[in-house]
Amino acid sequence: MPGRRHEGATTTPADSGLVVDASIIPAPERPPRPALVELSAAILIIGGAVDLATGISPFQAGGFPLGTLFLALDVLTIVVGLLIRAGRGWILALNVTAIALFLELTALPSPIALLMALLDALVMFTLFRHRAWFEWRPAADGERRDRRGGR
Repeated sequence: MPGRRHEGATTTPADSGLVVDASIIPAPERPPRPALVELSAAILIIGGAVDLATGISPFQAGGFPLGTLFLALDVLTIVVGLLIRAGRGWILALNVTAIALFLELTALPSPIALLMALLDALVMFTLFRHRAWFEWRPAADGERRDRRGGR
């Protein structure tokens, strides 16, 4: 019975579940995260963690007002890095990065301050360059399609 060997082994696409129901409209997906956004998030997270570990402690003698400010900025920098990685908090990230950049520019003769200022400038550039990625919303994308001709 060589003819019966493969009987029943052949399935149609409808039987295998590979055919997608055409009446279901797939949910719009967020565009992929740009590499610069990923790099900027990493810069903010790692930079905030390093500054948190090596910065002025508010518990040191004479470090209370300034140390508390830097501690809060370091924690906020880490949170902002996590937010921009998720595609949220664009305006908050822009403001926090601008404040950090300004503070690093005030300590400019230091080579570490120069490096951190350049990295923060890269983050600012990324935030401006990929603003449309942060503003993406599923409903807004559908409305744009309707205005362009109903595609």
